[in-house]
Amino acid sequence: MKTYQRERRYLCGRSPRSAQYQEVEIYPLPTRDGFGRDLDRQNSKPPAFRGTPPAQAAHNAKQARRWFHRLAVTNFTAADTHTTLTYAAEHRPADADAAWRDFRNFLRHLRDRCKAAGLEKPECLAVMEWQDADTGQKAVAPHFHVLLRCGLGRDEIEACWHRKGTRLGRANADRLQLDKASLEALANYMMKNPNRKHRYYRSRGIRNPIMPPPRDSRYTRQQVARLATDSALLHSPDYWARKYPGWELNEATAHYNDFLGWSISLKLRRRKGG
Repeated sequence: MKTYQRERRYLCGRSPRSAQYQEVEIYPLPTRDGFGRDLDRQNSKPPAFRGTPPAQAAHNAKQARRWFHRLAVTNFTAADTHTTLTYAAEHRPADADAAWRDFRNFLRHLRDRCKAAGLEKPECLAVMEWQDADTGQKAVAPHFHVLLRCGLGRDEIEACWHRKGTRLGRANADRLQLDKASLEALANYMMKNPNRKHRYYRSRGIRNPIMPPPRDSRYTRQQVARLATDSALLHSPDYWARKYPGWELNEATAHYNDFLGWSISLKLRRRKGG
C-alpha cells in the first residue's frame, strides 16, 4: 500500500514561544483516491475519553493518558497544585452522580472564595475514581485527583471540601513537582486504570495544546524505517537537535504496524536559552 509520512506536533504551552515541552508523532497514512490530505487535516482530533469495545480499550486508554498528559503540561505550572479529595466513611456518596455533585460544590466554593478575594477563576483537570467490590476487582473508595490552578492558599483550598458546612473527609493540596517526567507520571497515575469507574472533568478555561498544521513531506518512509531500526540514531540527542533547533530530546520510541509500517514518537524539552 502506498503511504506518506505525517509529522504531527503538540506544543504544550500558552503560546508557541512560551511552550517548554512538545511531543512529535511521525506516522504513516495511506494514500487513497478520493481522500485528500486537506480533509484529513480538518478531521484530525484528539482522542475521545469514552467506553470502548474490549479490542480497542487498551489502545484508547493509552491515547487518553497521552492526551491528558498534554493537557496537564499545557495548563499547569509549579505554582499549581495536585489536590486529593477523599471521603470519611460516614459521608461516602450513594453513587457516582452524588460524588460529582460534591465535586461541583467544591469548585463552586473555590470560585466564590476567589471572587471575594479578587482572584482569577480557578481552572482544573479532575479524575474521579471508584470501584465497587462486587465486580471481581479490588474495591476502591470514591476519591478525586485534581490538577488545580487557583490563587488561594493550600489551607483555603482544602477548606472548600465540605457539604453544607460539614467536612466530607480529607483534602490535601500539594504543589506540583515538574522536574524530569514527574508531571507525566502523575497524569498517568490519575488515569491508570481504564476498567474502573472514573472519567475526567476539565473546566472551561483549560486549553488544548497548540497543534501546528501537520507536515507530510519532511520524512520519507525509508528515513523513518532507518531511524526506527537504528537504536543509536533513534536515541541520538544531536540528530533530533538538528531536526528541531532549540529543543532537546527527552524520549524517542518506535512502533511497527504490519499494515502501514514504522512510526516514531518524540518527547522534547525546550533547550535552556533556546
